[in-house]
Amino acid sequence: MNYKPLLWLGIVVTGLHLSSCVSNESAELDERFARNCEVIRANNAGFISENQDYSMYADDFFMVNTNLNGSPDTLRLEDLMAEDAYLWSKYDFQFLLDPVLLPGVDSETQEPNASVRYYAPMKISKAATDSSEERTVVVRMYQTFDLNEEGKITIQMYYGDFTAAGIYLNS
Repeated sequence: MNYKPLLWLGIVVTGLHLSSCVSNESAELDERFARNCEVIRANNAGFISENQDYSMYADDFFMVNTNLNGSPDTLRLEDLMAEDAYLWSKYDFQFLLDPVLLPGVDSETQEPNASVRYYAPMKISKAATDSSEERTVVVRMYQTFDLNEEGKITIQMYYGDFTAAGIYLNS
């Protein structure tokens, strides 16, 4: 009996099954990424409007922070809330372009993981006072967000030259 046709049939069926599994995993990942993008859009809108909905953050959330003058290198949610309130009391924030949200990857596996990252220029302004004119600076932002299965932000990291921006705005 010639088993070659059965062997080829088995290979084709196995290949189709594996490709459908990959396709399903890819579709689920795409759906999670799309959902996570909506969370990040809402997060950005809340920050800009100074009306953040902190329920989008997980209980175990932390933000990687630049460690200056002995400040902690991570912020917990309570710290972030206090930092946001402080920043809003001093500055106004505006994205000059809508952030283009891009998929991220797991740092260990290098596989897509539905995390969200973006690049966008942010305008930061300090209002004029009796003794100073309004000051404005543009910071080129890069942010990353990891979200859990429930769509809550677990890790947030940001990069931008905020030291130079702060020196200029407060001089």
